[in-house]
Order: sequence, then structure tokens, then C-alpha cells
Amino acid sequence: MKHGLIAAGLLSALCAELCFAVKLPDGPLADLKSEEFGKREAAQEELLAWARLQPEAVMDELFQQSRVADDPEVRGRCLAVLRKLVDDEYSKDGEGFIGIEMRDEELVLPGNAKSRGVIRVTRVVRDSAAAKAGLQLNDLILGFDDHVWDEKLISLPFREQIRQLKPNSKIKLNLMRKGKPLSLPVTLGRRPSMIDNLPFGERVEDPAAVEQAAKDNYFRHWLERRKAGK
Repeated sequence: MKHGLIAAGLLSALCAELCFAVKLPDGPLADLKSEEFGKREAAQEELLAWARLQPEAVMDELFQQSRVADDPEVRGRCLAVLRKLVDDEYSKDGEGFIGIEMRDEELVLPGNAKSRGVIRVTRVVRDSAAAKAGLQLNDLILGFDDHVWDEKLISLPFREQIRQLKPNSKIKLNLMRKGKPLSLPVTLGRRPSMIDNLPFGERVEDPAAVEQAAKDNYFRHWLERRKAGK
């Protein structure tokens, strides 16, 4: 009996600790109601930084506060923080993406007797991982990390290897730029879900808008699942 009471007490304490772990911090929560706009903004940023340390544990609480909090300011800002966490989740999912158009070429590299396949960058998509890393038109991609290709046509294996990586993966592109070797670090983005369904030859003119629409759709479905208790 005594052991049963002790076990029950420990279980109760554990439950209380878990409940406390997902309780939103009192300071930022109170400041979300402040009459000062700057203070409300700072509180939201503080709450987001705290939530990102344990996103899965606090999503449910943020979702509840966004629906039942007495103050509409608290509801709106909790929803905004929740949206950031779901965006983070979205960004980690899917396939890697650089954001270039490319063409296969052959090149005789210094020290080599025979030509080998390289990739010429023919377009850098605006706001893509490539653009953020500083990849330029006419850069020649020789490989990345430890990947070096012996084939003449290498754009397809390059594309597939990038797709096998996760968004936010860090790679190092080995390039030739204006005849000089260059190593360029790149943090991969997330491959747009609609890009494989484009008609042949059609390009995405506003990738940022397409990506934002995909995030909006992801968040909408996330909310629908939570409302349904899934």
C-alpha cells in the first residue's frame, strides 16, 4: 500500500512537472497585454525564442491560448508564434533545393588531359539558396562536398543527390568562376512541392510567392488537424 502511494505521488509530481513544462512563461505572456506596442513586440519575440527551445512541447499550449485567451492581443500573438513554429517544421520537411537552372558542358581542367563533365549555371532563382549563397550566372559546378562525377552528363545525378538531402543541410559547392577555383558554402532550401508539376519549359517567376503559398497551405492543414484532435 505504502509503495502504491509513493508511486502515485511520483506520478502526480511527474504530471505536474510536465504540465509546468508546457505552461507559457508568465513574463512574456503578461507583456503581450501591455499598452506599449514595443513591449508587446518584444514579448512576442521572447516567447518565440523560448518556444523554439521546445517546439513540440509548447505547440498545443500556444494553440489553446490562440483560441481561448481572454485578451484578443494574446490570442493573435500566440497564433503568430505558433505559425513561426509550424513554418520551422515545414522548412525541415521535404527535399533539398538549390534554386538554379543549369546546362551540362565539358571542360578540360588544369592538370587533366581529358575533358570532364561540369554544370554551367544558366539562371539563379531569386531568393533561393543559390542566390543567398552568392552563386552567379555562368559559374561552373565541378562537384560538391566529396561528390565528384566521372560522367559527361552530370546535371541529373547532381539534382537527384541534392533532392536526397534535407532542407537546411549545409553543403560546399566546388566551382570554377572566371577560370579560378572557388569553394562556396550553401545552405539548402526546401524544394517547392509544385515544381515537378510545371509544364515543360515553364519556370517559376516568383518563387518567394510560391513558397509562401505552400507555407500558408501547410499551416492551414496543420490547424485543421489540431482542431480535429489529430
